[in-house]
Amino acid sequence: MSKTRNTITWVLTALLALAYLTAGYLMVSGQAAIVQEFTDFGLPSWIRVTIGVLEITGAVLLLIPAFTGMAAFGLSIIMVGGTACHLMFTSPPQAIPPILFFSILTYIYLTRKNVVPVCLQKQLIG
Repeated sequence: MSKTRNTITWVLTALLALAYLTAGYLMVSGQAAIVQEFTDFGLPSWIRVTIGVLEITGAVLLLIPAFTGMAAFGLSIIMVGGTACHLMFTSPPQAIPPILFFSILTYIYLTRKNVVPVCLQKQLIG
């Protein structure tokens, strides 16, 4: 991978990690607008808290090279659910952020998916 592409990938990764840390914190802490949104979706509080914890965990793992690909894959699954909820219960433009995040996560996954095997190979060989 070129140095420029690697830099772009890590900048996107860091920005997404920050976004997921923030969103996860707001979900776990019970910020009123987020609580209302999940209520509007017909989802119980424990799902909001669980998704918040998963987003915080995913944000941290995005920043650890050996786990970046797996974290991007896991967070993209959450974005599919977020997109579906917004399309079913809110106006379609509200689905744009999860679709955009899904797209960036897919790029990160495709760029970083082979990092884990390489890391394991180095540990096994070296």
